[in-house]
Amino acid sequence: MVAKRSRRSLKRSPVEVLGPPTDTTLILGLLKELQHLVLDTAEELGVSRADRRRVIHHALKDPKRARPSETTMQSNLWVASILNRWRNDKRYRRPDGTPRVLSIEGKGATLQTLARRFVPEMPLRAVVAMICENAEVTRLKGNKIALIGSPVMMMQKTSEVTLAYLILGIRRLTETIIHNATIPPHETGGRFERIVFGELSDKEFQEFAQSARQPLQDVCDRMDQRLRSSTRVRARPPMKSCGLGLYVFKDDGNIG
Repeated sequence: MVAKRSRRSLKRSPVEVLGPPTDTTLILGLLKELQHLVLDTAEELGVSRADRRRVIHHALKDPKRARPSETTMQSNLWVASILNRWRNDKRYRRPDGTPRVLSIEGKGATLQTLARRFVPEMPLRAVVAMICENAEVTRLKGNKIALIGSPVMMMQKTSEVTLAYLILGIRRLTETIIHNATIPPHETGGRFERIVFGELSDKEFQEFAQSARQPLQDVCDRMDQRLRSSTRVRARPPMKSCGLGLYVFKDDGNIG
């Protein structure tokens, strides 16, 4: 009798699929480049030289895989869910589909109701301040508030939030690349991954970046409607974060 193997045991690690490195010199050079990316990013965020060295030292000695980026970004992500629900839930839309002007406090379709659902631990005044400062939201007379543009939530302009956001992006991109690398040759089904690149002058890049903004925003809006909106309901099957990440890049040569 042959024992059945679980689906989990059938999953092959990246090392099993890709094999061990064959060019040690190249691998070490690439890892050094990766290390410089980390250290240069830390310098851009104002981390001292001594602390940058300390990070590398502790990372090598400490095997723990803590994820402070997730707790740092948690409030930003939940507040972003408020804007998404405001924009897409029919209870918070006018008959023409545009977002309703909401009362900040009170029961029913109000900002307070949304805040209690997504960020119950955050004071309502802090929610108002965050979305008015980092989204296309404006406060009106009569203790009301309006979503006047897209439901995009910009990250807070602090070194801590910027670094946490960067780490989440790197982790998600890394997961995608490694996942696709473990798929056997000639098999399909990988996650979409593509880079379009070329060379432009500074002026041409500014024009390119501006022209790409709206089409990329449209793609994100369509995908956002297809994804299940984040909620704080616990009684549901286990789910994992997933989504779509798009960005326009320019290699200024400052990092790495």
